[in-house]
Amino acid sequence: MNMDMKKKIFWSVIISISVIIVLLLVAIIILNSKKETRPYNGTVTNKNNTTNTTEEPDNEVDNSTENTITDDRKDIEGEITYETTSDGGTIPIPPTFKYVEGDSQTGAVIEDEDGNQFVWVPVSDYNSYHRQYFLNNGEEEKNKNDSETTLEDENIYDINAYNDEFDDSIRNYKGFYIARYEAGKERSNGKSILVSKPNVLPWTQIVWEEARKQSLKMYKENDLFQTDLVNSYAWDTICNWIRDCGYNIDDSTEYGNYQNSANGTKKVMETASNDRWKTNNIYDMAGNAWEYTTEECGEHDKKHIGRGGDYLNDGDKYPISTRGTSSDESNLDVGFRVVLYLK
Repeated sequence: MNMDMKKKIFWSVIISISVIIVLLLVAIIILNSKKETRPYNGTVTNKNNTTNTTEEPDNEVDNSTENTITDDRKDIEGEITYETTSDGGTIPIPPTFKYVEGDSQTGAVIEDEDGNQFVWVPVSDYNSYHRQYFLNNGEEEKNKNDSETTLEDENIYDINAYNDEFDDSIRNYKGFYIARYEAGKERSNGKSILVSKPNVLPWTQIVWEEARKQSLKMYKENDLFQTDLVNSYAWDTICNWIRDCGYNIDDSTEYGNYQNSANGTKKVMETASNDRWKTNNIYDMAGNAWEYTTEECGEHDKKHIGRGGDYLNDGDKYPISTRGTSSDESNLDVGFRVVLYLK
């Protein structure tokens, strides 16, 4: 075989190999183009519309049909009924709930089918349902000329201050419900769901916006009742109510998880860890974790108000009635609580 023939064979082999490589590359590109491309955010949705999550689900909404997660919350059917409590009083009960324990005037407890509990807060006179400017000592703010300083003067405003539906509910039913426990979370179908149950760590490390969203969607939309993030009117009304029942709202050291409490732990504890941290059947409103509300402050850079102090505060300086400005960001010592009203 002469040299020219060897060169021809060599180049023929090289060209053949090159063609094969090109064809393989083209095939790979075609196959990949058929796959959906999406940046990974920790959430993988399978064909059964359930979600497997390696970390907290991303808050970004995906509107694609393939990734629409079925709303697996239960439909609300039935009607609002009335139940006689242990003191002979009556309370209105939303469908899917049952009366558990307690008096109508000092904290009647109801529970839904999944074990979430709420406490009835009686409001006999609608005019007593209002916001007060409690200071650390429980007194209303006074300015230098001894006239009351309004919340508006301090650039404090509540986005739920004019919730007509909530207001009408209080007029019609003479009260509302507050979650018995600080909001906790459980996993269901790969998602975090809000719960009001005992022996659950409070849902801290959550931004304010997400806390509000979770509070609003605790139950499937219906025409009978609604949940929301607790507002300043509800919190202040509860403070006055428990004061009328014999608790000191100026100093919560004896009934809260504070650093100066005899039974304080200096860390966030699971809900209902200690019966001494209970007021009118409601656990941990004082101490343990600050709780977001819908009340906001600041003339330009709006931030929301937290209530009740936490495990690193003193109960006499940051009692159940106290207000504190939150950063609205994720914090280890800030959680939230849900309010429920009937329509």
